[in-house]
Amino acid sequence: MSRRRWIRDAILMAPRPIRFLAANAYGYRMANRRYGGAFTQVLASLELSQWRTAQELRSEQEQRLRALIEHAYRNVPYYREAMDERGLRPRDVTSIDDLKKLPFLTKGIINDRFEDLRARGDLGRAVAHGTSGTTGVKLRRFFLPIDLVWARNYADLYRAYRWAGFERGDRRATVAGRWFTKRPPYRVVNHFDRQLLLSAHHLNRKTAGDYVRAIERYAPRAVQGHPSAIASLARHLTEHGRTLPVGCVLTTGEQLFPDQRALIERAFKANVFDGWGQGENVGRAYECDRHEGYHVSSEFGILEIDSAPGLPDGVGEIVATSLHNDAMPFIRYRTGDLAAWAGSPCSCGRGLPLIRDLVGRIDDVIEDAEGRPVLPVSIRTRLAKLGDLVEYRVVQTEDGYHVPCVVREGARERTLAAIDGVLHELLGRRARLQIESVEAVPRTTGGKARLVIDRRMKDRSERSAE
Repeated sequence: MSRRRWIRDAILMAPRPIRFLAANAYGYRMANRRYGGAFTQVLASLELSQWRTAQELRSEQEQRLRALIEHAYRNVPYYREAMDERGLRPRDVTSIDDLKKLPFLTKGIINDRFEDLRARGDLGRAVAHGTSGTTGVKLRRFFLPIDLVWARNYADLYRAYRWAGFERGDRRATVAGRWFTKRPPYRVVNHFDRQLLLSAHHLNRKTAGDYVRAIERYAPRAVQGHPSAIASLARHLTEHGRTLPVGCVLTTGEQLFPDQRALIERAFKANVFDGWGQGENVGRAYECDRHEGYHVSSEFGILEIDSAPGLPDGVGEIVATSLHNDAMPFIRYRTGDLAAWAGSPCSCGRGLPLIRDLVGRIDDVIEDAEGRPVLPVSIRTRLAKLGDLVEYRVVQTEDGYHVPCVVREGARERTLAAIDGVLHELLGRRARLQIESVEAVPRTTGGKARLVIDRRMKDRSERSAE
């Protein structure tokens, strides 16, 4: 075990006062990084640019794109090679439509061609990141400029928070996959960001009441975190005939389903504002108070929707190009998330493009017994109607489908039989189902609740290694 990991584990198991001091020392450092430097200047600029026309925003994107392509061709070996192979020069890629001349970038390519994707020359400070790999291939390492990680990232986030009525300095309760303790109580207050941190890793039916009481005492303006975690708290409140009014609820990291939104809004007496983004920092999109779709942060990156067979009309994979990562350019990066363009602009008047039908998120598209694609939203919609089903996961393996479930007491046999019927309708009568009742469905790294998982490629790789 490394010294760094040993220190981290010692802090996680330390008495509460030591954990409090460690969390706030870290919180002080993070607050300076997030809100220092150019944060205020960038936020002011974003507040103005959101009201520009769609054509003005597109023109600014293309101006940045031309500079990015010139830089990538001159300083990034991978892109020089890719463009030379296609007989392209920077002058051939000057508009968003021209992006289609370039190949897609994937996690696999980044892992395989890591050194060739790093820009040459002195480009200022950059920091290394990685992804948890919750949906397929894990992105082991990539580089981001320091201003993109902190000032630009958080300015973009707080512009969207303002749409929800949440300001910098307001109190918030965050329920997410943060490891800051391995012993109760599973919470800590970060005073430097006015934030009550609650661990999604330890949230279950036994601890939900303690989480709710902690939120009540803290009296935050907003509750923030993964939709599934906040919905668990909302379900606890509803089951006990209670509500906990807050100013707004801010969700991200997972697909937000309509039944979750309705449950959360009833329990917290507040509107839910959902957002989309990723650790690679290639694109962002958020709801405004009209809730007519997700406004794409045009200043952050360029989004394309790449349709594919088997998906609903208009729905495709989000392909994103970061306009601010000159340390390791991500051009036409496949995000693995699905969406569709909205048919009309938002009535709020912002010129930012609008997307809808954000599906997939951290879940996989699996196949039925005949090899036809089955969207996670289809499974979610059907199983959500079973009122006695608390939690579940559908895992496709080489041998069939494994479905661990958490079921309300007194309804086990009836609910398991209903699940069997629903899944056989969706996956085919020939589908081999293994449905079992469990005490809890574990969360993934990062505290996310994956509902639908395709394990077949992992199974194949494990068998080939034997």
